[in-house]
Amino acid sequence: MSVETWIGFCTASVALALLPSPLASLIARYALQKGRRSALIAVAGAALGLGAALTVAAAPLIALVWAAPSFLEPLSWLGLAYLMLYVLWSFQDPTGRSPRASNDNLPEQKPVRIFVHLLTVCLRSGRYVAALAALMTLFVTPALALGTVMFEMQAVFLLLVTSGFAVHVAFPRRTIDRRRRPSSFTPASHKMGTRFIARRAVTAGYRRIAA
Repeated sequence: MSVETWIGFCTASVALALLPSPLASLIARYALQKGRRSALIAVAGAALGLGAALTVAAAPLIALVWAAPSFLEPLSWLGLAYLMLYVLWSFQDPTGRSPRASNDNLPEQKPVRIFVHLLTVCLRSGRYVAALAALMTLFVTPALALGTVMFEMQAVFLLLVTSGFAVHVAFPRRTIDRRRRPSSFTPASHKMGTRFIARRAVTAGYRRIAA
């Protein structure tokens, strides 16, 4: 692989971990509610889970390159289009845009269960496998089928997604509280004698009539 390809792969790997997602939100919740020690266990489970998902996603693509290399170029364009939609979808994810409930319960409490839960979430959800498959269509080549190259990519991927997930541990509130702030004023708020009842603006005169 060329230096430019490695740089692109590394950048995409970090960006995938930094994107808002249910996985990133869960890591941030562990950091806030259980402490950074539990959050680091969650990071390890999520990183290994994505590494396993990367292997699942890359295996059929490598086989396809050897069997029908002519399909690689159209697949790469489809993969790029899917990644663009995935980024837009991630920023619109309701798990990061909705207010955080005060009784927000975590799925697991013990360290081993936290690790296993995060690992299995990456493999059970087709969301991450599909995103990694789309990512690999941009970098898969016949040379990638060599064991040493694939192992190197997996090692680099694990290191980079771990670093990306660590950002969610360091700044958990920034990851969770992405909801839009309400407007501080409305056009009705500038009127004389305006009162707000059930979030609707009414004038003082109409309020007296209603009383």
